[in-house]
Amino acid sequence: MFLSIKMGFTLIEVCVALAVLSAGVLVFGRYLDGFNRVRALERQHVNAVVAEVQSMESLVLVPPACRDSSFSLNGVTVSLKVVPGIKPLAWGQVGALRRLVRCVR
Repeated sequence: MFLSIKMGFTLIEVCVALAVLSAGVLVFGRYLDGFNRVRALERQHVNAVVAEVQSMESLVLVPPACRDSSFSLNGVTVSLKVVPGIKPLAWGQVGALRRLVRCVR
């Protein structure tokens, strides 16, 4: 008796394997695209927070004039509200950050 052994794959098996591989590559590509989009949004958010913190540090290091005002500092909107009292203080608000800062009369 002769044993007949077939070597290789049929055309249908190759097509099914290519379809499964293509679907996997497509899903992985979509995942990477979403991941890169989220990373870009996180980077923008971090840059905005860093700009706000730097602006707040500028207010602390270089005291502003004591008057209610709103202005732009390092591309970030800053608002000051003077606190009535003996010491020259003002509430400085930069984005979501709020802090008492010394001001110059």
